[in-house]
Amino acid sequence: MSSLVSPIRIFAFILLAAGPASCGTPDDPSSRWVIGRGPVATVSGKAFVFGPSGGSTLDGASVFVAEAPELSTVLAADGTFSIDVPSGAPVSLVVRQPGFHDTQSATIALDSTGLDTVGFQVPTDSLFDLMATFIDYSPDPSRCQIASTVSRAGTTPYGGSALGEPGVVVAIDPPLPPESGPIYFQYVNDSYIYPDRMLVETSIDGGVLFVNVPTGEYTMSATKAGKTFSSVTLRCREGLLVNAAPPRGLQEL
Repeated sequence: MSSLVSPIRIFAFILLAAGPASCGTPDDPSSRWVIGRGPVATVSGKAFVFGPSGGSTLDGASVFVAEAPELSTVLAADGTFSIDVPSGAPVSLVVRQPGFHDTQSATIALDSTGLDTVGFQVPTDSLFDLMATFIDYSPDPSRCQIASTVSRAGTTPYGGSALGEPGVVVAIDPPLPPESGPIYFQYVNDSYIYPDRMLVETSIDGGVLFVNVPTGEYTMSATKAGKTFSSVTLRCREGLLVNAAPPRGLQEL
């Protein structure tokens, strides 16, 4: 298996999710999550293609506010975006592009000063399909997949290879059954990083995954003796990959 998986960077496994995204349907919790009513603030950041792209790009991808999908913009050729959003309530952003899987950010408090460096790591649909052949669970289309990276202090804003903090234990609240995670990622080298259910803490990759998570709002936290990390709020919407990507993930303070 390694001869096939290694060239496509097996750590893309974290990006498995099922079915098209659904934001704000009456029967899921997102119908209760609303946009703020305060002064308009600017939210900006950058999105990256995660893993091999097959020649596809994110140029012109839609970026919208999950709590108010009518608030949208498009990615520039370099992956950057900027969108004006009413402040006063937390926001989650989604990147959508044909050929790619809908990917949501963490849910981040927004005041009148705005937000910058909101990062996205967005996989192609074909990468999802390929990785599905190596996964030992069936993604539930009525649930989401949650991922994050535990990043060391001082790392580059949007992360990168081997920039994780090893030896960290990640928890999620409300808690999930053990089969959902946490699943940590084993680092062998830059081209061979894979999820390993036998790990009980992060490797230097820093990656962590929770699978088949019921819709709702969750908080992820990270613990290691002598270290302090930011916690992360995530709104799990059905069908989405919810990836708290650096630097808006579990970041060492």
